[in-house]
Amino acid sequence: MQGFNHVAGGLAFTGIFASFADVNLFARPEYLATCVFFSLLADVDHTRSPVGKLFYPVAKWLDQKHGHRTITHSLGFYLAVVLLVGMTEQIVTGGRVLTSIAALAYGSHLLFDMCTRQGIPLFLPFTRARCVLPGNPNLRLSNRAPLAEVVVFFVFALMLLTTYPLMQHGFLSTVNNTLATFNKVLDEHTNHRDILMLETQEGANGEVVAASETGAVLWNGKRFIKVDDGHNHPRKFKHTGRLRTSKRLEFVEVSADSLRHILQQPVINLQATASAPIRYRLDGQQYEQPSLKLDFPTGFDFSVVKPDNATTLSQIARLRATIAGAATAQAKYAQEQAVKRGRVAALHKAYPTLSGYEQGKATEEIAKLGAELAAAKPPDVSADAQLATSEITRLKTLIAAQKHTFTGVATIWKP
Repeated sequence: MQGFNHVAGGLAFTGIFASFADVNLFARPEYLATCVFFSLLADVDHTRSPVGKLFYPVAKWLDQKHGHRTITHSLGFYLAVVLLVGMTEQIVTGGRVLTSIAALAYGSHLLFDMCTRQGIPLFLPFTRARCVLPGNPNLRLSNRAPLAEVVVFFVFALMLLTTYPLMQHGFLSTVNNTLATFNKVLDEHTNHRDILMLETQEGANGEVVAASETGAVLWNGKRFIKVDDGHNHPRKFKHTGRLRTSKRLEFVEVSADSLRHILQQPVINLQATASAPIRYRLDGQQYEQPSLKLDFPTGFDFSVVKPDNATTLSQIARLRATIAGAATAQAKYAQEQAVKRGRVAALHKAYPTLSGYEQGKATEEIAKLGAELAAAKPPDVSADAQLATSEITRLKTLIAAQKHTFTGVATIWKP
């Protein structure tokens, strides 16, 4: 078979069978280049073939050593090439699409050469017997029939034109989109581990996070969208090949701001218990309770219910008044004692200058003040102040303990 037919046939054959894996051969230039190259590679044992000219030293050696349509047209050589391409792609990109394209394109070359009069020694080196399709030689292509090559080329070209939509959208995607229902979406979502993209006739589209017989929940990159068969109808869906994953996040005694930060992520579901009641609106109803149970809470918010601490604050104010009264009593006692001691000191200082009568009076006053100073006792208010201080500390601790914290678990979608 001529090189142009190997290219045309390789594109048609590879494009159709790659579409079964939802690979569009015409989506990327490297896909087409890989297909063209490997649909011709088997003729590297022929120095006048396009690939033989490209690798002339190798082609010359193979032609002299084994001859045309021998070792490079064997099953063993084919498997070795596919294995080498697969290992290289895994190392470089970690993918397998190019390997699949190479395997189909090279395989198409062997298949089409089996349809020629000469056939190929598919099972070399075990046997040189040539494999052919079909068995009747009159139905196989001959190198001496250029008209037949032209006819085959137009057949391949027609196949490319008629099957291009299938190649473009993928065989499975085409079938799925033809039969697109939420039941089918549920089946695909349940039986495959990769992310499924869904688009509805009404324009909603995104990654399928959850599905049921009557609807689905989509993630459009910003928020969750709930679609159902009452308002939406699936138009098409497609497997992305990206693994569907989510992460479990546990949180213990986090603040309200921290919980809001968690809710800003694509939360699939969340269960939390609050240290005190919170107020929120859900499905048009107002709630005030110390627990949350949410599914796909896009745009959800809540407010904390502030506790009534008026009685406790009043107690603290009275206790502070007690402490202040104790401090005032102590200050008054200290001031009175200081005044008396100052008077005694002043009388002693002035005593030598006083007359006899005045000295007698001063002596009496000094004795009286001394007795008062000796008998005076400070006000017993320190114990009350200490008790009041301790009680204030306890009440403040109670108020601080009323700060809202949340403990629970959330499942977060990882696009």
